[in-house]
Amino acid sequence: MNYSADSLPKIKLIPLDREALHFTQLGETRRPPTDIRWVKVLEFLRSNNLAPNSRKLYERELKRFLAWSELHYHELRPRHLALYKEYLRDEIRTDAGKPLSKSSINAGIAALKSFFKWMCYTYPEIISTNPTLGIKLEKVPLPPAQSLTPEEMEQVWSALELLGETKQRDTALVHILSHGLRAGEVVQLNVGSFDGKLLFLPDTKTNEPRLVPLKKESREVLAQYLLTRQQSGEVLTSLSPLMISHHASYKGERLSYHGIYFAVEKIGEIALIEDLHPHSFRHTYATDLLLLGVDPSHARKLTGHQSEKAFRRYTLRSEQEAAIAAYYRAIGEEE
Repeated sequence: MNYSADSLPKIKLIPLDREALHFTQLGETRRPPTDIRWVKVLEFLRSNNLAPNSRKLYERELKRFLAWSELHYHELRPRHLALYKEYLRDEIRTDAGKPLSKSSINAGIAALKSFFKWMCYTYPEIISTNPTLGIKLEKVPLPPAQSLTPEEMEQVWSALELLGETKQRDTALVHILSHGLRAGEVVQLNVGSFDGKLLFLPDTKTNEPRLVPLKKESREVLAQYLLTRQQSGEVLTSLSPLMISHHASYKGERLSYHGIYFAVEKIGEIALIEDLHPHSFRHTYATDLLLLGVDPSHARKLTGHQSEKAFRRYTLRSEQEAAIAAYYRAIGEEE
């Protein structure tokens, strides 16, 4: 049979979506290549010992930056980072439709500063000059310490008495938190971290090991909590978690970061203290140390604060108290 050009069917061109196009080779679906910039971000997140919340924040902020810029790392200059800071300030909105606070802008810039410092150190052949060096953080007033009053602490101790199954564990938990530990640090504690007097924290937010001395009452509460677990048949080793979960799905397992927050929120509801969270006890501990007259450098060592500026919020109240006491001494009305 002879075919002519006129007898062939008309060719129809179908446009293809290049973004969604998948090529199949040897039976495997091949997707568009991963952004190499994101590969470096993942390596950065894995190589740094970040607390869960810090890791989430860094991941979110670095994702946002990579979505804003298509430039490769070696192409970035300080002017690009300055434009990005303006973008955060002028265009990004919260879920409530409000502009980002200065603290939120600083969190985004701080994540970039940390990442590019790591990139320059780890991959100098890719990026030799840190593009964030000239970018300044927003000036934010130092927030006051959110410490609990003695009356509120009494409400907490009373609320613990009203708990059921978790009463003994949560009482031990509050005693530990009341010595300035972060929730993430409590999660990492093992039975071997407690020697009967001190808590040893090998893994902290600042990457510096820390010893935390416990007062007598707290030592006794913690020792009794561990003894009760042994008497119930649990075999404790030095690597057993110090705090365990009572959740039906995770009973007996290590108490998680979210488990600590849930336990403290429940205590706050019973104690009628609004927005009680684990860090409330850390603020209270740091403030009380200074009100007791502990040297600020010693207090910082006990709380694990690296930044003197961050610790300043606690010294403000102790200085105010000292000034008030000095005034009454001066006019002869000292109590």
